[in-house]
Amino acid sequence: MKAIFGSLAVFATAFGGAVDAQDVEWETRIDEAELEQGELHLGLYLAGERDGFMRLGWWRDGDALRIWDRTMLASQEIYETYEAEVAAVDLAPRSVAIRFHTGSAEMRLDASFDGRAGAGQVTINRPGSALASRDVSVELGEGVILRASSFVLAGLLELQPGEFVQLDWYSPLSGAQESVTLTAMEMIEVETPAGRFDTIRIEQRGGTPANDIFVEQGTGRIVRIDIGGQPMQFLALPDAEPAP
Repeated sequence: MKAIFGSLAVFATAFGGAVDAQDVEWETRIDEAELEQGELHLGLYLAGERDGFMRLGWWRDGDALRIWDRTMLASQEIYETYEAEVAAVDLAPRSVAIRFHTGSAEMRLDASFDGRAGAGQVTINRPGSALASRDVSVELGEGVILRASSFVLAGLLELQPGEFVQLDWYSPLSGAQESVTLTAMEMIEVETPAGRFDTIRIEQRGGTPANDIFVEQGTGRIVRIDIGGQPMQFLALPDAEPAP
């Protein structure tokens, strides 16, 4: 969501000295206590105007981590709900259910995973048309996580400028498995509708689309996400409350 937003003031702070790039094993950085519960509440802005929202969160359920998402892009009549279960110990996918609405059409994807093998069904419902469905199957590579899990990781890894994490993710809607790098680039102050924050800018590269993720220093709260190549970004909203 990288674009020019005239009303958004961004102030970069100098980061003195060269930093050697350091590859971080993300599995060693996760504190299981931080996986108990979390949520992002961000407004979706298109060409500088408020046009929707994203609520993405997670909660611990025994040995499972349940990840959910509610995202809307109002002007294009797009609304998505997302539910996934992954293993808390290594984020290995167990199941995913997506409801993607665009205009009057609805697409449903339901899949479950047995180890690295995934199988499920995609159904498309258009009013006035026959229900269409097809089976889907996928063989995940070793250590592949769901794309949504990367947003959980970005706020919890506590990356410092010069550190980076390499991972592979799977995007259920596109079916793509991609190698991704999360790199902490710089300390930067950003302004959002929720106020001004001192953040670390994390570049997510290798996956489609590229993202710049701004994580508040000290809290790990994601307060801004820029989408590469699109006039779209997500910004923290004031008085964020957990979704019911």
